Amino acid sequence: MFHYLRKFDTSLLCISLFFLNFSLFFLNFSVFASMAKEEKEIVMELLPLIRVYKDGTVDRLLSSPNVPASLEDPETGVSSKDIVIADNPLVSARVFLPKNHNNPSHKLPIFVYFHGGAFCVESAFSFFVHRYLNILVSQANVIAISVDFRLLPHHPLPAAYQDGWTTLQWIASHATNTAANPEPWVLHYADFNKLYVGGETSGANIAHNLLLRAGEESLHGDLKIFGAVLSSPFFWGSKPIGSEPVEGHEQSLAMKVWSLACPDAPAGIDNPWINPCVTGAPSLATLACSKILITITGKDEFRDRNILYHDTIKESGWQGEVELFDAGDEEHAFQLFKPETDRAKAMIKHLASFLL
Repeated sequence: MFHYLRKFDTSLLCISLFFLNFSLFFLNFSVFASMAKEEKEIVMELLPLIRVYKDGTVDRLLSSPNVPASLEDPETGVSSKDIVIADNPLVSARVFLPKNHNNPSHKLPIFVYFHGGAFCVESAFSFFVHRYLNILVSQANVIAISVDFRLLPHHPLPAAYQDGWTTLQWIASHATNTAANPEPWVLHYADFNKLYVGGETSGANIAHNLLLRAGEESLHGDLKIFGAVLSSPFFWGSKPIGSEPVEGHEQSLAMKVWSLACPDAPAGIDNPWINPCVTGAPSLATLACSKILITITGKDEFRDRNILYHDTIKESGWQGEVELFDAGDEEHAFQLFKPETDRAKAMIKHLASFLL
């Protein structure tokens, strides 16, 4: 009898220990789950672009995946490699070199490229950017430097502008043979008299602001920017113009992007960085280059702003050649997403002919 009682007592003890352990496990799991939930708590969303969590992580919802550089792109023969331009803060880039670059007497124009993505998505290493620059470099026969500038939300403007200026100064140091970390492709093949800047949407906005800064400050060795390619540049303002809808203007995605990009900007959405045609903005006559190509598309929300920008440049007394190219009834940056279409091919061909 005592034997069975001892077995019964032992069983009760085992069962009690099991439930105690289970309770502790469940308690720990609940605490862990609660902590995980708290860590991944969403503190800000800018849909469809990004989602920011309480722990500081960011989902960049519209970014295409990064792809590696290539010694020889199978479609175009273009070579690419990744480099570091500066360490503090870190500015990196992907450099593209066309297939036929072996003639030492024939130097190549330099195209400093800033990707689009509302200052918060995509990178110099992402698929769409990489594919597009392979195509453009092969047709234009230029060296392209795709800048991986700092992104929102952790790096509000003017961080991206400063990274662009750092890149231009780095290129200028090659022209004067004073580069601390020289890049052989730039040193050996670049024509420093043919320096271009440009990009898509927010990247074109960066290029525009660099042109203004270069009108006020000199690059090393007094290097000059020769031209600019501004594709559907991201400009906006507090008052709708042209075909921009009046209803919902205050809640437009452009407004929300700028609030995230530069929350403390004097004059808000009418700061000259985003609204270069606003009363009191620096004169566009100071844009520091000799020629500018502005591209627009029929379905782009920035179309009317870009036309106004073009017209304002012409009326400013700027001493250069400005061209407005209408790529047709397409969304902005369509040439990155659909480069195989006839309109994209026509646009890329026009851009390539400009980069001479």
